[in-house]
Amino acid sequence: MNLSIFKKSALLVFSCVILSSCTEQYAFQDQNLENALIVEATITNELKHQEIKISRTRLLNDTITKIESGAKVTVVDSDNNEFSFKEKDGKYISENEFKAEPNKDYQLKIIAASGKSYTSSKETLTTQNTIDLEAVAGEREGQKGAQINVKSFDPTNTSKYYRYEYEETYKVVTVYTTTERIKLVPYQGTFKMEIVPAEPNTHICYSTKKSTGIIQTNTTDLSEDRVNFPVRFISESDYIIANRYSILVSQYTQNRFAYDYYFTSKKMSDSGDVLSPNQPGFIVGNIKSTDNSSEKVVGFFDVASVTKKRIFFNFADLFPSVDPAKYFRQCTPELIEFSEIPNENYKVLTTHVYIGGGPGMSPTSYWMVDKECGDCTSFSSNVIPSFWEN
Repeated sequence: MNLSIFKKSALLVFSCVILSSCTEQYAFQDQNLENALIVEATITNELKHQEIKISRTRLLNDTITKIESGAKVTVVDSDNNEFSFKEKDGKYISENEFKAEPNKDYQLKIIAASGKSYTSSKETLTTQNTIDLEAVAGEREGQKGAQINVKSFDPTNTSKYYRYEYEETYKVVTVYTTTERIKLVPYQGTFKMEIVPAEPNTHICYSTKKSTGIIQTNTTDLSEDRVNFPVRFISESDYIIANRYSILVSQYTQNRFAYDYYFTSKKMSDSGDVLSPNQPGFIVGNIKSTDNSSEKVVGFFDVASVTKKRIFFNFADLFPSVDPAKYFRQCTPELIEFSEIPNENYKVLTTHVYIGGGPGMSPTSYWMVDKECGDCTSFSSNVIPSFWEN
């Protein structure tokens, strides 16, 4: 965070409310943000169970998220359709699938367990766009790597403000394929070692990670509403692209007020976390208390059109003349000597896997490697994702 000491006070940032002329002019005041409501809500044009997160601010050194339980949460549109949300797994999930539709206003309403009431401004769905992705060999700050670019174009010139999220999945292939493992079994009041079949499918896995922080761009300085944005850069030495890699990018079209809100949130937090529950300051959003006009509410109710696109590529597609093995961890077998009676050195069975040697029924030496070199299920999943393409 930008402030080293948090003393139950924070910066209050007032953003201008006239969207067409807002130029990031802010006034700062000291305000108490203890136990303020936090709302993270983006309703999209996807037909799905929409999600809303509601929590409370906490002190800077607190690590536990304070979920706001027992709230009544609804979204109401301009046709008086009401969409109710139920609390589940720390979130509020719409009871039925629905999507935001063009030319309708949407408003978020919250009644906290305390009985306090909150409401958002009325928001309208933004322009929907199509997107394309490309992966090219590029360079950033002298480092070669894979550059993933988002491209889109709005011929109506009405979008202009964009926020991005991505989910990346990559294939993990271990250096060694293990077919057997060491197992300790009870024997005459102690234990003995046996060689037994290894768990199946521990050689190839798939890991998935989601983007963090706020990623935005705008086209306000361009003559056309045309996006060519570098959404992700991956060093060629990063293992996640060593084999096969996939990225799913979501482009949210925002209005000016939403863009400014997220933009300022990123500026106020070194980490760039969206609506950080222990952020050092407060940014006026579009949600307010209907009971107490002076009560501070953190967060934004966003109604945004979203477009998604996925691509795949192999390391050789971008770097055909580079051997990825030169960058990555060298898996060197170790000859491990076990004593007859299990002792401290038997802890190696939790960090290493067996690759050969020794009869297995008596104390002897065994060739072993770090688990990451022979069992990818120790840190990843061997379940092939439903969307995966070889």
